[in-house]
Amino acid sequence: MAFSSLEIRNFRCFDELFLDISANQILFYGNNGCGKTAILESIYVATSGRSFRTHNLESLIKKGSKAFSIKAYDNLNGSVLEVKKEKKHPINIKVNNSKVVRSELIRAFPSFIIDSKTFFYNDNSPDYRRKHLDRGLFIASKDYSKDWFAYFRALKQRNSALKLCDLTQVGAYDDLLDFHGNNITQQREKLVVDVGNVFSEIIGQLKQKIKRAMIFENINIKLNCGYNKNLGLKAELYKTHNIDLKRKITTKGPHKADINFDSEGLLIKDIFSRGEQKMLAIIWSISQNIALSRMYKFNPILLLDDLSSELDSEMFELFIEIIKFIENRFIFSNIVDLFGSKITLTNPNFKKFHVEQII
Repeated sequence: MAFSSLEIRNFRCFDELFLDISANQILFYGNNGCGKTAILESIYVATSGRSFRTHNLESLIKKGSKAFSIKAYDNLNGSVLEVKKEKKHPINIKVNNSKVVRSELIRAFPSFIIDSKTFFYNDNSPDYRRKHLDRGLFIASKDYSKDWFAYFRALKQRNSALKLCDLTQVGAYDDLLDFHGNNITQQREKLVVDVGNVFSEIIGQLKQKIKRAMIFENINIKLNCGYNKNLGLKAELYKTHNIDLKRKITTKGPHKADINFDSEGLLIKDIFSRGEQKMLAIIWSISQNIALSRMYKFNPILLLDDLSSELDSEMFELFIEIIKFIENRFIFSNIVDLFGSKITLTNPNFKKFHVEQII
């Protein structure tokens, strides 16, 4: 499902706001502090039950109000989504007047965010890159989420046994970790390969129009699965028993995986400017969005907050070309409208909103 209009009440700086978001591509622009990010945040909360800016949902309630509410409507089939958060109460989520949990919500209305954390993907921790990859698979594949939860349950129990220095109990979880861990790795590897193919497809088209896109051409992207695949996870776990007992934690496995980016053996963060790193992260995230939608036949919303910071004019021109490759709903924000007629002439299903709310 994909909603086409949004109603926000007492959320961040807004008393109330009604939006038509039926277009495939939408830009919200305006000065800093006008509420652009709050609009994107409200869409993300409506589709995930979480914020990409804070873990404290109560802080999203407008000062002086008791609760915020978000209603989204699918004008094509009449579906209604309602999200409400009252002070000192859990978030309440309803789809067509029936209460649902977050895992049901994110599959019914999938969305992904490209924000300030994503922009410098390669400077972030391995944990961030794993979560970025896993969230897509978790939303798209119920089988993946089953393996993921089973693996981390077994991992938690194994770590507890390590703290007790009980080697027999530690070994009892190795088969479970091996089975579910290998399933996780196989699906991660397939996604990284598929995303890499989409990435190469996009760069191949871009470099024909903008020469600077060639800097992304020779990037090597590889999943480090977190253990020696040639040895096998079970054998790796057995091999590291003594190290794990000493450290009281499981040191090898998919929970240690990472995605590595390099160009001719050099780390991206050492050779790319901040603007180039940001553009790389945007292209990679868009590629992942496209690959997931093709693999699993669903249509997620892609959100991008604060586009133009760190981007020079050439990188910005590159972004305008990239927009043409996005296959699903794309909603983004920028300080000013730098696009003029460049997008509207090529894409009639593009809308711009000037946000003027004063905080």
